[in-house]
Amino acid sequence: MSAVTPRELEIIGWMAAGKTAAEIGAILGISPITVNTHISNAKAKLSVFKETALVAAALRTASFDRKEFPWAARPPR
Repeated sequence: MSAVTPRELEIIGWMAAGKTAAEIGAILGISPITVNTHISNAKAKLSVFKETALVAAALRTASFDRKEFPWAARPPR
């Protein structure tokens, strides 16, 4: 299994924040088609089929930058 790229993680982060592909594209300065390509690639790498499953899998397996995506911070144990 290939690692998810930093750009794919960034897009997944915006997805988790509730942004659409069009909104993510506007934020990142790329087309929504490119956003969807990154999403498709990340889903294949994490072996999931739905976007909600992609976000969940990424949160379980990846470390997000807590300053950029504070909602991704894991609660203390």
